[in-house]
Amino acid sequence: MKAKSIAALSLGLIIFSSVVFPAVQEQDNELQERLKLKTRENIVTLMLLRMTRFLELTEDQTAKVYPLMTRVEKERMVINQRIARQMQELRMILKEEEPDPEALKLRIEALKELRDELRNKDAEVEAQLKEILTVVQQAKYLVFMNVFFKELRENLERARNIRQKAAPKKKGWRRFLSLFAKSLPPPRALQGEEGRRER
Repeated sequence: MKAKSIAALSLGLIIFSSVVFPAVQEQDNELQERLKLKTRENIVTLMLLRMTRFLELTEDQTAKVYPLMTRVEKERMVINQRIARQMQELRMILKEEEPDPEALKLRIEALKELRDELRNKDAEVEAQLKEILTVVQQAKYLVFMNVFFKELRENLERARNIRQKAAPKKKGWRRFLSLFAKSLPPPRALQGEEGRRER
């Protein structure tokens, strides 16, 4: 029951963060980045909690899978941030009257390398999980990842629709966002609760 509550809380935080962090665009970049980071961390936490139940991981498997997935997802976040920066630079160059071909080539190569890094991270996870999971669990993992991210996209799309219908306009909104961001529990704490429940 507690696991369901934690998963529901994580999903709520993800959706809420996706609604509120665009509201602080061009107002507080530091707060916006913090909310984005919290959103990503909560997505990972929610994914791990649901995956543990769906794959019916043993305690020994959970002890191996959690650190692996947490580390790789953090590394993927960093790579995705670098991709976003490179794409932003690419768009800026393309806006110039005469885009510099050499500058474009550099960004294109950088993006290819970063995407290769992402593929390598996927391959690393799959290789490690092959050693940890049974064949049945490996099949369940592929199904789970497909369904989880499909549902996540749908939930985030609903959140965007909510944001468009009711954009916040109150003066105290920034203060509320700041307090909310500080009050978010770190994923490690949530995982600790889950671990204690299972023991």
